[in-house]
This record gives sequence, C-alpha cells and structure tokens, in this order.
Amino acid sequence: MSIRLQIALLLIALSTVFLGTTWMMHALVMAPAFTKLEQDAAIQNLDRCQEAVDGVAESVSTLAFDYGAWDDTCQFLEDRNQAYRDSNLSPAFHETTGNDLVAILTSSSELVAYSCVDPDSQERVDLPELVQDLRKPDSVFADFSGTEDANEGLVRTSHGLMIIASRPVVSSRREGPIRGAMIMGRFLNDDRIAEMRDRTHCQISIKDLEKAARSGSQNSQSSPQSSIVEIDEDTLQSSRTLDDIHGSPVAMLTLISARPIVHQGKFTTNAAMFCSLIGVLSMLLGTGLALRLRGVEPLQTMASHAARVGIEDNPAARLNLNRADEIGILARSFDLMVAHLAEARRETEESAHSAGMAEIASEVLHNVGNAVNTANCCAEVIGDRLNNSRLSGLEKATSLLSEQASNAVHFFSEDPRGPKLINYLVTVAGTLQKEQAENLSELQRLQETIHHIRDAIASQQSHARKSDFRQRVDLRALLNETLLVNEALQKQCGITAIVNMPELPLMELNRSRVAQVLVNLEKNALLSMQSVPERNHVLTINVAVLETDLLQIEVRDTGTGFTPEVHERLFGQGFTTRKEGSGPGLHYCVNVIREMGGDITAYSDGPGTGATFQITIPRAVPETIKSSAANTETSASEVVDKTASSFSSSYNEPVIPGKFEEQYA
Repeated sequence: MSIRLQIALLLIALSTVFLGTTWMMHALVMAPAFTKLEQDAAIQNLDRCQEAVDGVAESVSTLAFDYGAWDDTCQFLEDRNQAYRDSNLSPAFHETTGNDLVAILTSSSELVAYSCVDPDSQERVDLPELVQDLRKPDSVFADFSGTEDANEGLVRTSHGLMIIASRPVVSSRREGPIRGAMIMGRFLNDDRIAEMRDRTHCQISIKDLEKAARSGSQNSQSSPQSSIVEIDEDTLQSSRTLDDIHGSPVAMLTLISARPIVHQGKFTTNAAMFCSLIGVLSMLLGTGLALRLRGVEPLQTMASHAARVGIEDNPAARLNLNRADEIGILARSFDLMVAHLAEARRETEESAHSAGMAEIASEVLHNVGNAVNTANCCAEVIGDRLNNSRLSGLEKATSLLSEQASNAVHFFSEDPRGPKLINYLVTVAGTLQKEQAENLSELQRLQETIHHIRDAIASQQSHARKSDFRQRVDLRALLNETLLVNEALQKQCGITAIVNMPELPLMELNRSRVAQVLVNLEKNALLSMQSVPERNHVLTINVAVLETDLLQIEVRDTGTGFTPEVHERLFGQGFTTRKEGSGPGLHYCVNVIREMGGDITAYSDGPGTGATFQITIPRAVPETIKSSAANTETSASEVVDKTASSFSSSYNEPVIPGKFEEQYA
C-alpha cells in the first residue's frame, strides 16, 4: 500500500471520527439541552398561568377580607338587618364587585346570607352541594386560626368550577373575636379564562377532573403535578393539576404552546453539522494537497532515487534537496549516507585486497612453516651426526700411519698398536658408511621438504590465479611423502600411522595442493594426540572411491576431539584452539578443496573421543576406470573391493612424554 493511499485512508478515518463525534455531541448534548430549555419554558408558562388563577383567587379573597372587616357585616351577624341584605346581597352588588357568590356564616356554621348569580345571564342559581358544604360543622370555610387567616381555592359546583375565598368577620379594627366567615366566589367561565389568556399571552384551558373529585382526599398532593406531552413537531402540551380548597385535585390546567426553541435547536444543529462537513471537506482537500506537495511527492522522489542508487549501483548520485524541514534534513542525511557508503566501499575494497594479500601470505607462511620445521629437524639431525662423527679418531689413526710408514713391517708385526689400528680402521669404515647412509637419507628428506616448500609457494601463486590444474598423481606415494614431512613429530609422539588404501591407478589431482592439505590435517591430528599422552594413539588414513569418480580420503585420530560449539567455528578464518597457533590451517584446507569442487567435513563424538576429517574430491578418477566400470555394469566400489589390499606402515619409536593444548586450528 502506497504512502499516499495510507495518508488518504488516515484522513478519511479521522474525518469520519470527527463528524461522528460532532453528531454525537449534537445528538447527546445540544438536542437534549434545547429540549430541556423548551421544557423549562413550558414549566415557566404553566407557573404564569397558575399565577393568573391565583391572582383571581387573591382578588376574591381581598374583597372578602374588606367586607369581613366591616362593622356593618358584624352588625348584620348580630341582628340580620334587612338594610344590609338589600344593600349588599342584591344583583347590583354582583355586577359591581364582579363576584358571583356571596355568603355569610356565623361562627357556628349557620348560613345567614347567600346569593349566587350566573355570570353570563346574571340570574340567580342554586348550588345545593356548596351550601351543604358551607353548613358542615367542620367546614373549612369557617376554620380560621387568626383574624388574618384566609381560605381560598377551587370548588366544583353543579354550575361549573368556581374560585372561592373565605375570610373571618371581625371588627373594623380587625379585632376579635371572630364572629363568622365572609365567603365570596367567581365562576371560571369561558370569558374569565379568555381574560387569563390575554393577560398571560398563553393558550390555556381549565377543565374539571371528575375522576380526581371522586377519589377524594386520597389523591391530594402537597405540590402541583406537571406533565409535558409532545403532540407533534410544532405543538407542545403542558398540563398541571389544580387543587380545590380541600387540597384535592379538581381541575387540569392545560397549556398549548409552539416549539420555537426546538426548531431553533434543530436549525442550529443542522447548520453546525453542515459547517462541520464543509470544514472537514476543506481540511481534507487542504491537508491532502499540502501532504502531496510537501510530503508525498518528495518522499516518492527520495524512494525512486534510493531505488536507482541500489539498482544502478551509482553511489555518486545525489538528491540535492534544498529544504529546511525534516524532509530536507532526511534528503541531506541520505546523500551523506550514500557518500559514506561510497567511501566505506572504497575502504572495504582496499581492506579486502589487503586482507586477501595477508591471507595468501599467512597461508604461504603456514604451509612453508610446516615444511621448514621438518627441514630444520633434518638439519639438526645432520649437524648432530657431524658433530659426533668419528673423523677425529680417523685423523689420529692416519697420523699414526704416517709416522710409522717407514717402519710399517715392524709396526704391524711387533708393535701392539698395529693390530688395534687395523681393527679400529675396519670399525671406523663401517661406522662412516652407516653415517653416510643416514646422512643421505636425511638429505633426501631435506630435499623432499625443500621441494614441498617450492610446491607450496607455487600452489599459492596458482591459488591467486584461481586455477584448478590437475595432473596424474600416485596417491600412495603422495601419502608416504606427507607422512615423511611429519615424521619427526610422529616419532616424537610415538604414534602409529596406518594407511588403508586399495590398489588404484594414478589419480587426477592438484598434487601440491592436496599434499599441503594432507600435511596440515596429519599435523593437526598428531598434535591433538600428543596432548593426550596417557593412551596409545593411532593415526589412520582411509582411502576409497565413491560414485565412480569421487575420491574420499579420511584422516582419523584418537586425540582430544571437539565440542559442537568448536565444530561450528572449526574452518573459520583465524580460529584456533592452540595458544601458539595462528589459525589459517583448516581455513586454507577447506578453501583449497572447495576450489577443486570438493569439500571437507569433520566429525567428533565429543572431547577426548578423537576426530575424523573427511575429504571428498570429484573428478579424481581417470576415465579408464569409469569406462571399465560402465562396461562391466559394476560400481566403482565393487572394482575397488576386487582389487583392494591393505597397506600399513608402523613406527615403534618410544613415546616421548609431553603435554600440549588442543591442537585443531
């Protein structure tokens, strides 16, 4: 997935999250807030409407209070005079005060005056249920706790709902005792409800709750109950129960109102969402364009440049982006990194060249060093023999013969030294002949060693040219020569060497390289066994031909062996377990054999169990053997089995004790 697509998907995801969060905020926060504002406004309007009803009740209560604190009213309770009745209980009173009901009770709940008219027709009406309620001994209308006390509220009558108020009848000085109750009331007809609508500017209605009236005081509430019902998207209905003078729900105050707050909230929410969408789209467009021009395209340029540098292998190419931001810093850092890589490549090539020269020199010194040790041993042996030679005694004998030359007959016949001299000369002759034979043998060994040194140097030169020159080689003679190079170390350690090899024709091998590999492996095996002096050691070399043309040479010892950890590093450059070792031996061997198309493998069962090194060289068997094997339809191993014979050589020199460190390197 390209970085452009990744950024686009990221921006879309972030925008979706932003829009979703905005919508959730509007749906879960703003919309409920507008709904709450609308409900609060409806409750406030209900409170205003109820205040209008309470205002009518207060107006009735005030007028009743004024008449209750009038001395004429007190006098009327005492004498029931007709003048008061004609003056205050006439239709003119109802028209003047606006009250539809006037009633006067004594302190003993005796109804002494009563007048009620219809507000529309101004005709007198009877309210027997109200009159009965007024005459009750425990009537609430006459129950006062003080001269300033008042009882007001709604009552249900057969002629409709009425706002009624009762005040105590006292003297004009508002002094007791309470002589009775002045009761006044107004019907809640349509005209009066319309007046409240005009006064409150609210669409209200007041309806009788017959069901609530039947339930009596059991449903009385200490506080009005309100409910808000959503009729449709444009209309909201708010309702509240109104209690009668006894405290029981008697009427329902209903308010029908429009919903401008919710409409404004919806408009605000939609406008906010639209603005958010426009903002998100603008942000996406602007951010995408900015990222494309300032980020994506420069990064694509850098990616293409890096690909060209890697594919075309051109470390001289540069981006040269002159920007002060992070991309510019990255571009300059990349150019600097490429420059450092180019410099590091140059230094690595020089180091590799030097390391290759050093490795070749190290391998030459290692291989030549093995041969020089042998040559040094030969020279020391010849020097010791020459130093201990009996030539000095022969010189004395020849000097004695010169002195007795003139008297030779008498010297040999009469002088007792004569016969001894003859015996001495005979003995010296045999000794000198033996010394000559031994010196000739050491000289031959020295010549072979010098020849091996010359081959090592020549082989290293051909190794530098990566050539795989092969020649016909007598493998048995080659094995004898390599054992001869390590003969001194073998005799010093008292180790028996055994070569198991079938009768084979001349092999096609690089003689010098194979010889160097075998010398290294044999020397490592001898040193490994030398470090374990408490056992009788045997160096075994097994030769076999596999798969018609694959030569296998196995060098097996009974020395220290090695661990799996050592095995993993055994053929590495510079690895050695000997304190005095330099490490190129096995590394050189595996490189030489692999250049010939073969391989070297090593096996060991663990420390102290010995080790086996196995060399496999392909294309080593001449064509004559392969064609003969094909004609007889037998495998090369069967040919070898038919002609196999064992060849062994043993050296029984005494073991010289000595302890060396583990010797594989």
